[in-house]
Amino acid sequence: MPHGPHADTISSDDAPAVSVVVPVFNAMPYLRELLDSLAAQDLEASAFEVFLVDDGSTDGGSEYMDDFATRHPNVTVHHQENHGWPGQPRNLGIASTTGRYVFFADADDVLAPQALRELVAFADIHGSDVVIPSMAGTHGRVVPPWLYIKTDVDVALPKAFKTLAPQKLYRRSLLVDNDILFPLEKVRLEDGIFNAQAYLLAKRISVLGGETLYFLRNRDDGQNISSGGFDPAGYTGSLASICDAVVAASLAPDVTADVLAGLYRRKCLKIYTPGRFERYSEKRRQAWLEAHGAFIERFIPESVENRLAEPYKSRSALVRRKDAEALLDLGRNEEDPRVTAAFWGGRPLEDGSLELFFEASVVGRFEMPSLVCELRHRDGNGLMAVPVKRDQRIQTVYSKAGLFRGILTAQALNDLRAGTHDFFLATYIDRKYITSRVRRPESSGLPITDSRMHFYGTGQGNFSLSVAN
Repeated sequence: MPHGPHADTISSDDAPAVSVVVPVFNAMPYLRELLDSLAAQDLEASAFEVFLVDDGSTDGGSEYMDDFATRHPNVTVHHQENHGWPGQPRNLGIASTTGRYVFFADADDVLAPQALRELVAFADIHGSDVVIPSMAGTHGRVVPPWLYIKTDVDVALPKAFKTLAPQKLYRRSLLVDNDILFPLEKVRLEDGIFNAQAYLLAKRISVLGGETLYFLRNRDDGQNISSGGFDPAGYTGSLASICDAVVAASLAPDVTADVLAGLYRRKCLKIYTPGRFERYSEKRRQAWLEAHGAFIERFIPESVENRLAEPYKSRSALVRRKDAEALLDLGRNEEDPRVTAAFWGGRPLEDGSLELFFEASVVGRFEMPSLVCELRHRDGNGLMAVPVKRDQRIQTVYSKAGLFRGILTAQALNDLRAGTHDFFLATYIDRKYITSRVRRPESSGLPITDSRMHFYGTGQGNFSLSVAN
């Protein structure tokens, strides 16, 4: 039976509350864990259905799914010849199921036991059309954590577009009434094309944060769909399809610009990160520049480019000029260590301490260093250092970003001198002291203040603390 604070919100009518759609192609042995996690859901079996689309598996998975279905009446298996891409199986799942909500899972991932119950209850209570579950990576899969740390009932579109993966809960009526489907052809960013439609038509998009509900696996055989290569023109063309939908939605100009700038930064400018662009052949470099140059002409006027932070703004200006040599030079300069940081959120703890979160990025060719939060007194006389730690597993890459957590103890807060304290994140890399002023949050709130302490954003957009006598 379902349990938990909102279990009674799960509908008990004849239709299941949620349909889980899983495209499957040669996913053994990982498929066993996914199916076991579905069987272990604490939502009663009559309240959800599982629709497995066997896309011509040849690894014994077909027989395993059939056997699993004989033991679980809420599971249906559809066998078909290999289609080669998950869009068609997911569309078939939408058409063949009846749940009030649809959840797309991948055959090599795992759901937490409470995942379906909590997602459905949350969507019912808040009227959410799309619910993004808290996610984490396993077996070396790195998932940026900051989107999933806390619950957000009304997610702004620029934030929603930061996650284009399909592992979400969707209200069926949103999909069916608006003919929202995955592309049938084999294209890159097909999940993004689908989600762009859903996001732009949803009345409410939410994040159910906190405890992890969905675990994304890095397969040992390297056969995750997203792990393959892609051609510049095709990939950028798919991104253009997403941006066409954004522009056609007639959003507020600032929202449109923020969404376009974010997609451009994450999907295009990543190509020019230090070490990556230089590994490409001259022909491939030119292919990326041609594709991105055409994209810039359509979607990235200078007013949008100006929304980018460094080093992305400088990269973009060179991509606009299609200057491969200058981009290579810029990449070499970016290898020098650099830290950027912004305050993300904070909360008081029961023992009187203050928990602080910082969104930080470190650029350079090195392992992820240890970071320290420094509170520097404005008069130059006094510094307090607080270690910050990222719990997420870090891979050796050229640009590392994450959410970092630090604790200002009750004693440390009490010891702060009166006056203004500015926040910095700092580290030592190859005996070089690297530091960055912490920026104020763009959207999340500041920590709760009291009669003695006041957190605020400066006129220059930085994060500071004023302490009274």
